[in-house]
Amino acid sequence: MSDDWDLVIAARKGRDDALDELVAAYLPLVYNIVGRAMAGHPDMDDAVQDTMLAALDGLHSLPDPADFRSWLVVIAVREVRKRRRAGEGFPPVPPDDVADPGADFVDLTIDRLHLADQRKDLVEATRWLEDDERELLSLWWLEAAGRLTRAEVAAGLGLTPQHTAVRCSGCAKLDAARLVVLTQGHIS
Repeated sequence: MSDDWDLVIAARKGRDDALDELVAAYLPLVYNIVGRAMAGHPDMDDAVQDTMLAALDGLHSLPDPADFRSWLVVIAVREVRKRRRAGEGFPPVPPDDVADPGADFVDLTIDRLHLADQRKDLVEATRWLEDDERELLSLWWLEAAGRLTRAEVAAGLGLTPQHTAVRCSGCAKLDAARLVVLTQGHIS
């Protein structure tokens, strides 16, 4: 998708078919970022929609069409942060109570990482994370799955690639949380 600069240029010129194609191409990426960061919160679909609208509305201000993907990641992260500041964070939502089961970002990500057997444990483990850690995790999962580059993750977080590497190494907390969930399951 990084070669979509011609599509971005066409969309900036107002071509409806290019706008539709751009949305179709990047909507799954935005769902993955926002969905993970918001942990399936009921407002997730609204946040995804607002992210895409902001991107399309601001398309003319994007200096380099080749930067569209990184720019979109930044917009998605900003939308999540804006919603977090406006509310009380994102309370955990049971895995069966996600806003849009048809856009199951959890299944997509876990399948890409060949972790289908551990889906429930991973979803439970994310409940132990703070909102900003879920935000980092949402981007880290996509990097691990090959859908984002480290530079795009860094842009989304507003950090240098080196600082991002340090923060991503902290995703080991997820594994620790997963072990807590597994232990609880064996004790109960």
